[in-house]
Amino acid sequence: MADTLQQQNKPQICAEPTKSFFVEMLTRDIPLEQAVLDLVDNSVDGAKAMRPTGEQPFEGRQVDITFSQDGFRIVDNCGGFDSKAARDYAFRFGRPAGTPRTEHSIGQFGVGMKRALFKFGNHFVVRSATTDDEWAVEVNVPEWESSSDGWYFPWAQFTPDENVSKARPGTDVFVDNLRPEVRTRFSTRLFENLIIGLIKSKHRQFISDGLSISVNGQHLDATNLYLLVRKDFQPGTDEILFQDRGEDDVNVRIITGIGHSSPREAGWYVICNGRVVLEADRSSRTGWGLLEEQSDTIFMPSFHNQFARFRGIVSFDSKDSSRVPWNTTKTDVDHDNHVWQRTFGRMMEMMRPVISFLNDLDNDIDEHTREHSPLLDFVSNAESVKAERLPARAAFAAPARGSIKKGQKTVKIQYSKPVDQVDFLMNELSVASAKAVGEKTFELIFQSMRDE
Repeated sequence: MADTLQQQNKPQICAEPTKSFFVEMLTRDIPLEQAVLDLVDNSVDGAKAMRPTGEQPFEGRQVDITFSQDGFRIVDNCGGFDSKAARDYAFRFGRPAGTPRTEHSIGQFGVGMKRALFKFGNHFVVRSATTDDEWAVEVNVPEWESSSDGWYFPWAQFTPDENVSKARPGTDVFVDNLRPEVRTRFSTRLFENLIIGLIKSKHRQFISDGLSISVNGQHLDATNLYLLVRKDFQPGTDEILFQDRGEDDVNVRIITGIGHSSPREAGWYVICNGRVVLEADRSSRTGWGLLEEQSDTIFMPSFHNQFARFRGIVSFDSKDSSRVPWNTTKTDVDHDNHVWQRTFGRMMEMMRPVISFLNDLDNDIDEHTREHSPLLDFVSNAESVKAERLPARAAFAAPARGSIKKGQKTVKIQYSKPVDQVDFLMNELSVASAKAVGEKTFELIFQSMRDE
């Protein structure tokens, strides 16, 4: 009993992390470009909170990003947030219970802004204004890390300017005294191009809906997803509603179809609350190379250029962003999420007929050549339609191989001959390729024998 009382009277064991250790762990595993995207996500959420409506719901909202070896800045006019929000949760590491949320948000986990600030440099200033409040925070990171005053950020003097004020509600984030590795990457054109490409792909829907984003003065245009449509040829579409007791609904939309031949653009696009998580994914996580477990046979082939026309889009949307299946960095799906698991099976069902058609198309090209394939000609003359314009539900439809007629039926002839002989005929016939030699000699022999 005495020993127990003695133990109880001892000071509590401290398990609190040091600030420097926490900052190092928080920033270590996130790529620099993803940290930039986290800040763009916050601006998009600000625009969403303004309750946009209409065909161009984000018209007039803008996000301007500038960076160099001297510093990083992102400024938006997306409504800002008040000092109470800054004090109670915006600078917390994680999202406290009861935190007000933006419906259909993409900044779910409450770490993006802080992680980016510490990732970039050793000094930052965050300023924000709403129509009736304004505030600023300024932090010298090394001083803050060495301070024993607790996990608090100091308020700073807010001075309205042309970027942010009550008359222009928004947020201004500035970081300088950059980390050496960040300074190096921020100064390269390669990194600038990387950021431009990522923002255009990850935020394609918001840009298409009127959100203006610029990077180092360059305005970014939307890159939309198109599928090919014509009579008797249309993508498969479906919608699924997930309803769990006590939880917000999750709306899922799946599209599978054919696009223009482009290995770089082919694959699955996974979108959560409007934010692209996976782009043109051709890996096993979206079903490529899937084996049928019972028979150990291939259910879905691995990707190769034969499938360069495949387009698959699956969109998840929920008021509660924790319900959609993404990971904390929004770079992959959460494979354990039950919404993803249940959706994945339907994705494979809708993918299968498209893959079968592409196999038929490849066989038709192989038989007739690319120039004379009736099926390729049919596909090539289809109309490009934005994914958003497709109907809610439709079965994938495509003509069967052999059902399309294109003039006289042709057959492909292949044979091999010694190179010196082929070169001799190329010279004698004044043609520039082995293929042309074959076509020309066939025409000469055919004409000669027909005239006999």
